[in-house]
Amino acid sequence: MPKYKLIHFNARGIAELACMVFAQAGVEYEDICCEAEEWPKYKPNAPFGQAPVLEVDGVQLADSAAITRYLAREFGLAGKTRLEEAQVDMFVGAVYDLAKSTYEAQHAEKPKKTELVKKLHEETVPKFLAKFESTLEESKSGFLVGEGVIWADFTLMRVMSCIWSQLPEDFATKYSHVKEHGKRVESLPKIAAWIATRP
Repeated sequence: MPKYKLIHFNARGIAELACMVFAQAGVEYEDICCEAEEWPKYKPNAPFGQAPVLEVDGVQLADSAAITRYLAREFGLAGKTRLEEAQVDMFVGAVYDLAKSTYEAQHAEKPKKTELVKKLHEETVPKFLAKFESTLEESKSGFLVGEGVIWADFTLMRVMSCIWSQLPEDFATKYSHVKEHGKRVESLPKIAAWIATRP
């Protein structure tokens, strides 16, 4: 088994996806959860000067998506076939697009913010959630792809946990399968244990 070291900020950030993959797989790793003032000692050796960084037997990987995808494939959480892997990547990309649109709308300056939030609630979010909702409604496993949890499920759960409170109240009812999916992922024994002890 390779030796893994994950370097990331002590914050609820995108590195949590890799942590969830490690947790679900039951694989040990060195977790370097650094404060902002500690980052300068790691930054010069980071591939692009950014966190998170994953070291695998001393070889460094950057970019949270690349890191999590690699780990998920290593530990059987990325789909069982090439087609399933592609489906997983499709859903992850869609979640990232949703997260980006939400961030841009919430951090825009007025009056542009009002316009972007309106479009987000009326067009962007419904477009993405409708696909997630129908996929989960038809899923026999209760997860996005295949017969069990995969890293796209972690991605959807994490992003939606951040934005549910920013959406109209009726969205939780309208997209109930997405809402329940988040609870299902959070209640997985290994994920629940990780959530209870995370920094």
